[in-house]
Amino acid sequence: MLKTLRVRIVVLTMISITAVIFVISAAINVTNFIRIQNREDRMLDLISEYNGTIPNNTEELEGKLNFTVSIETPFQTRYFVIKVNEDGNIVDAKTSNIAAVGKGDIERLCRILNHRPDGSRGNIGRYRYLISGAPEGRMFAFLDCSQDHETTAQLVMVSIITSVVGLGCIFLIMVLVSEKIISPFVKNQEKQKQFITDAGHELKTPLAIIRTNAEVLEVCYGKNEWLDSIQNQTTRLDGLVKGLLQLSKSTELSAETEHIQFSLSASVSEITESFRTMAEQKGHKLHTDISPGIDYKGNAQSLSTLVSILIDNAIKYAVDNGDIYVSLSRMGIGTAKTAKLIVENDTDVDDSVDPNRFFERFYRSDNSRARSSGGYGIGLSVAKTIVEAHKGKITVSKNGNRIAFTAVL
Repeated sequence: MLKTLRVRIVVLTMISITAVIFVISAAINVTNFIRIQNREDRMLDLISEYNGTIPNNTEELEGKLNFTVSIETPFQTRYFVIKVNEDGNIVDAKTSNIAAVGKGDIERLCRILNHRPDGSRGNIGRYRYLISGAPEGRMFAFLDCSQDHETTAQLVMVSIITSVVGLGCIFLIMVLVSEKIISPFVKNQEKQKQFITDAGHELKTPLAIIRTNAEVLEVCYGKNEWLDSIQNQTTRLDGLVKGLLQLSKSTELSAETEHIQFSLSASVSEITESFRTMAEQKGHKLHTDISPGIDYKGNAQSLSTLVSILIDNAIKYAVDNGDIYVSLSRMGIGTAKTAKLIVENDTDVDDSVDPNRFFERFYRSDNSRARSSGGYGIGLSVAKTIVEAHKGKITVSKNGNRIAFTAVL
């Protein structure tokens, strides 16, 4: 459980930081893209306003543009202008400020833009264009944005590399620091387990003495309701202590627990048969459907405990003369095989009860019935711990008057 907690802390931290870094990087790149495109559009507006040229008067330019310009701006800006008449035929083409545009390029661009309305803006390849009206007809102003595109791409690449490196460093730091973060939880859990173990052992002796004294008094003075009550309560306390000790032991299961290859089919069959007499004495019919030849590598003892808990729970809480079903089957193919254990029983649990709460420690949906059946609200919590220690999943579902516990290993 603590290993899972550590993994969750690292994963949740990484997800949160990744989301923050992604938002920041996206905001920087989007802002940069909008700023560059806005600068390109303002420059195209200027070229269109001055009939296809950029004036050399820097003071005049600064008043019209929202970015810094110099006397070199007209010579540094790569642009060209195409003028067409009302019929779409080329009247003039000014390409003195760019060297990469030929006659074929001009004709191709004109064919593309002739059917677009005045005021249109957009991109064709590395060029951003603006269509505006002109005395002779229309004017297509083009701005070479290849350098801006390269700058934008470089910023995106730098953002990605920086983010990946930063996340890698944060991940390493979190892996190293997470152990210290959960150290208080580790100490707290160790203290809890130690307390349960110590208290359980300490309670065993006085319970045994009380039970013995009650038996002696019964021999000396005969049976009476007070002695019966003492014996019943000591039996309940003894069962509760054993449940607490079992719960404490189940939390110690981990991936490092010795796992062996054993026949899960044979183990489930043997345990189920051992409960058959108990089920029949309480008026229940025990049905089995166990697929043969299912082997499993795990802690055989704890998995036997899992099967016993689920069947014992079904017998305790099945309705009078109700049926109990135990099935074991194989799922998946190849190396991705899993074993599915299902224990079902007829029940009268109210529909308002949340079945998932059955796995909570000391939870009982009906206290009076649980007391009469000997339940303590511990067994299913132990079962869940065992399944999770084997990296499996246990669920509960209710369909009509039948409840089913499914463990997938």
